[in-house]
Amino acid sequence: MTTVSSNSKSQQTMMPIHKKYIENKTDNDLKNIIFLMFLYFLQGIPIGLTASLPYILSSRNVSYSHQAIFSFASWPFAIKLLWAPIVDSLHIKRIGKRKSWLVPIQYLIGFFMILFANDVHEMIEINKKINTNEIYMLTSIFFMFTFLAATQDIAVDGWGLTMLSKEKSSWASICNNAGSTAGILVGNSLFLILESKNFSNNYIRPFFGLESQKYGLVDLNGFMHFFGLVFIVSTTLILFLKQEKNFYHDESLDNNLSIKETFNLLNKIIKLDSIKTLLLILFTSKVAFATSSIRILKMIEAGVPKETLGLLNSFFQFIQILTPILASNFFDLTKPLEAFLKIYPIRIVFTLLLAIWVYITPQFFDINYGYPFQYFFLYMILNSIYCLIFSSMALFKTAFFTEISDKNIGGTYMTLLNTIANIGVQWPTTLALYLVDALSIKACVFETKPNMKELSTKKFFKDFLKTMHENTCFTQFEQKNCHSYGAKCIIQSDAFYFLTVICAFIGVIWMIKFKKPIFNLQSISKSDWKIIQVKNNQHLFK
Repeated sequence: MTTVSSNSKSQQTMMPIHKKYIENKTDNDLKNIIFLMFLYFLQGIPIGLTASLPYILSSRNVSYSHQAIFSFASWPFAIKLLWAPIVDSLHIKRIGKRKSWLVPIQYLIGFFMILFANDVHEMIEINKKINTNEIYMLTSIFFMFTFLAATQDIAVDGWGLTMLSKEKSSWASICNNAGSTAGILVGNSLFLILESKNFSNNYIRPFFGLESQKYGLVDLNGFMHFFGLVFIVSTTLILFLKQEKNFYHDESLDNNLSIKETFNLLNKIIKLDSIKTLLLILFTSKVAFATSSIRILKMIEAGVPKETLGLLNSFFQFIQILTPILASNFFDLTKPLEAFLKIYPIRIVFTLLLAIWVYITPQFFDINYGYPFQYFFLYMILNSIYCLIFSSMALFKTAFFTEISDKNIGGTYMTLLNTIANIGVQWPTTLALYLVDALSIKACVFETKPNMKELSTKKFFKDFLKTMHENTCFTQFEQKNCHSYGAKCIIQSDAFYFLTVICAFIGVIWMIKFKKPIFNLQSISKSDWKIIQVKNNQHLFK
């Protein structure tokens, strides 16, 4: 009786302490989740702003060759693996492994936003025409922004792996998806809407009883100044108020790896059999959806207003923000690869449905009223479901990366996986864009009967007759030649639909081929993903 009473009393004494420990741990996790989501939100601002520039440049009639030059501004996220080991290696111990990079990088983003705000504003908003030198200048400025955002992403990915407790580690992927999507929403869609003179005058200013103006509610100068200050203020608070703690002390190295050692670790990661299989899956999984990014272009070709699609895109991005919450209720995030495979065929089906939607889009058009409300309402429903599927797959992918990443070199490990995943998205899309253009049959067609006597005096009349005879507008020269005679290049056979079906068929084959390897990767031990073992309190390489 005495022993039982003693144990009972001991349990009664320890229960409040244990309960208080759990409450403190839960409270810290909640604060860290909010903080991590905010870091990803900040990252999304320069990314979204860079993505918005091509739309603005198009409205300034910038040529496609100049647009191609500016596209280099987005390259850092595809090649950040090159300097990720440096971020994982060098740090100031007193500040912290991740804060050593996060703080100066975010300060630089803030200062550079303020420093270059007026120059960017003058080149884009003031000048009526943007010349080649200005395009190179804009590309350099936004390449720098994207480079800094990519470096911040490496640091935040690594910090996210150790910031949360083991019970809440899967929330790192939720913070990534929700936070960065929200930041891109603000930097891209929201900025484009508020920057639009027509949208501001037609919808926002009348609501507040304001008179129409020749400009939108915000411009690049004001936007960049505002968020430059946000970066500086928030980073100062992080520097002095946020402590860097590690929930994985038993799995960590001494945080003093050299750059050479970190690159050697990266080489060891790539040599893991499980990683080789995963990289192959990541590199090929998005072939089934290669034509997805072309849908919007086809809708614009059919006469759907770009500004309306931009506004709808804001709604779809909100759907993506909500996706982590919805997906976590319907899928088991402890087995993210299996969830990825389950939702894969559903995305194939909706990819085909949306291609059919693009095909029937012209039938909704009214010559007097344009596209009716019903058209946009049905499109919102269909594409909202697709966005949920698309975002859920991204969530599952990131959750699996977080689950398997070796915490010792978290930033580099995550960056390797994300780099291959990004390349796996980009190369099918680029190839599909080329093939749609190359395989589509275009004809040079007059809207009105041409004056042949006038055309006969043209310098390239023989080339024009050849173009008409072959019924093609394949090369840029042929297209320019066709337009010079007042004609238009009309697509008579669109390869977009053919390629969509072919890619979907490839996706079905891929799903059958990789079903077993995916289940195997999900079931193997976490130790098989690691390159470091802990024995007798010592870290040993496998």
